[in-house]
Amino acid sequence: MSHEEKLQIAQHFLISSPPGQFDSVLADVKKLLPDSLLTPPMLSGIAKAYNERHSSIVSVDGGESNIVICKVSESVFPFHNTPPPALNPTPLHPPPSLSYQEGEIDPTKYVNTVTKKLIKVNHTTRTGKTDSTKPLPPTTFDSSVESKRLAIQTEVQNYLSKHFSGGVTALGVYSSNKKITVVISGEKLNLKNYWSGSWVSKWTVTTNNEVSGNSKIIAHYFEEGNVQLNTTKTFPEFKCEGGSDESLAKSVATKIGECEQALQLGLYQMYGAMSEETLKSMRRVLPVTRTKMEWNSAAHKMTKQLTNNPVK
Repeated sequence: MSHEEKLQIAQHFLISSPPGQFDSVLADVKKLLPDSLLTPPMLSGIAKAYNERHSSIVSVDGGESNIVICKVSESVFPFHNTPPPALNPTPLHPPPSLSYQEGEIDPTKYVNTVTKKLIKVNHTTRTGKTDSTKPLPPTTFDSSVESKRLAIQTEVQNYLSKHFSGGVTALGVYSSNKKITVVISGEKLNLKNYWSGSWVSKWTVTTNNEVSGNSKIIAHYFEEGNVQLNTTKTFPEFKCEGGSDESLAKSVATKIGECEQALQLGLYQMYGAMSEETLKSMRRVLPVTRTKMEWNSAAHKMTKQLTNNPVK
């Protein structure tokens, strides 16, 4: 197997890492590859691709705030089982088809849409530092919809504070060509108890106040096994009404909440019915012995005693 093929496999493993487990997979991959093969620039490029695919959350200035890394070129989120992308000889520079990223100034600098500050990001550690010495480019936000963008950002942030508790969240609200894009990313990790999960949703608000979006949910349970949920839901377009930017923003946040709640309730109902429908159809009515299992532990102890001490 050539070095390029090894790197291709390693890249696929890393980009497909479940939420919160990139570092664990990286530690295992490093044991399988020579130190000289997975160079720091190559690793940074793979980490950037992972962060974009999963809309990773970056902790800024030691946890004072969070930003989300995302890209605009994919209308539907990719799944884990997509084939690994071709290795890029200059990993920190994305190919032309992915050249425009929401909030990206260059491959290591992103915009905090709340503070309107430039953030220098380390993709490998998923940490960032505010760079106050450089102003944002004048075209970072569309000034014609800035008031609407700020109002939507405030209302969606309130929605996150109420409904995304117990984990880590990040919000990015971007504007370009009179359209506003809302990206929500949430993670809840409990690796000590062998589970992790993420929720990412992306919404677009047009000039006619028509809203469309999709959500991607990943859940991973790996205690004595490896079970993953990886699902994507695309929501039909709906229209929001509002006499002002503030009332429109409230309507947008409410509709987003309704869509996401409907998705969550649908999953609850599916899993609630799974034991009676899906799993029941997979189980045997009786074991291979054609006799019911005796759950009384005393009966098993008595059988064992009689076996070990037969009556003479």
